[in-house]
Amino acid sequence: MWRKDSDGSVIDQTGGVIYFSLDRFIRDICLGDCCFICGANPASVPFNDEHVIPRWLLRRYDLFALSIALPNGTAIRYDRYTVPCCEACNALMGRVIEEAMRCLVEGGYDAVNTYQEQHGILTFYVWMGLIFLKTHLKDRTLRAHLDMRKGNTPIARELQYNWGGLHYLHTLVRCFATGAEIQTSALGSFLAIRVQQKGDAFDFGDLYTAQSVMLRLGDFAFLVAFNDGGGAVQFLTQKLQRITGPISSLQLRELAAELAFLNVHLKEHSELQSSFDLRRKRHRIKGKPVWPELVTPDYAIRGELMHYVLRDHLRATKSHK
Repeated sequence: MWRKDSDGSVIDQTGGVIYFSLDRFIRDICLGDCCFICGANPASVPFNDEHVIPRWLLRRYDLFALSIALPNGTAIRYDRYTVPCCEACNALMGRVIEEAMRCLVEGGYDAVNTYQEQHGILTFYVWMGLIFLKTHLKDRTLRAHLDMRKGNTPIARELQYNWGGLHYLHTLVRCFATGAEIQTSALGSFLAIRVQQKGDAFDFGDLYTAQSVMLRLGDFAFLVAFNDGGGAVQFLTQKLQRITGPISSLQLRELAAELAFLNVHLKEHSELQSSFDLRRKRHRIKGKPVWPELVTPDYAIRGELMHYVLRDHLRATKSHK
């Protein structure tokens, strides 16, 4: 039988945390150095940490010695881009999530599309949510300024992250470890889209304030907005219907900016709701129904988002008079 702790966390019969209360999530996961999946203390169990971008992807796209750009304009090598994770959770994640994703990615867009039609998006959504969560948990340990004269404030504090904004996602993506039942209403916008096989086969970017992420893997890419209850993609449908073939890498980034723009302009965002049957040891997660509406769009924000996602390409663009 499960029990509810004094802080609102739900604990199983072995002492494992089924559900982290907001306070416990912030204390142990966001501000502490506990395993980001189970919350174990590194002094109590063996740790080997978890790569933000999974190792099999680093190997597949030869990224180990390359670097990822950070929000502060600096970079860190992919092989050093890790977050605290215990050996047990790392192994479980590898068996249940990463191995399935590796096989699907190797099959390309057709394999991903077939799986989505037959099984839905939950596996993809959880995997992308794990990457998004790890990305921003890492920002709590990286300095915002390389110049020590400017202090050692972490990126997360410099950008004033609202850790409560990741609590719902942490609760959801742990479902592979906790057995939580995820209802479709708990999921946000998700797209798997075919991409032209030109240029770099790997591309990654996310926007914390828009709770959105883009990941390109060869001939396809995933675009996700996590907290919108699927609302943002509904307003993107008209544009998507005009796409009749694989898009370019630039168009992919444009779509990522559009999805983020729509998400930040939703009048109301979906809230996840957890319900527990302690005796039967069941945890269900559903989303609060929300009718998608947009506030008056601020197109200056759209311009800023486009500039941000296309900034690397703009440096290489020349204008001719």
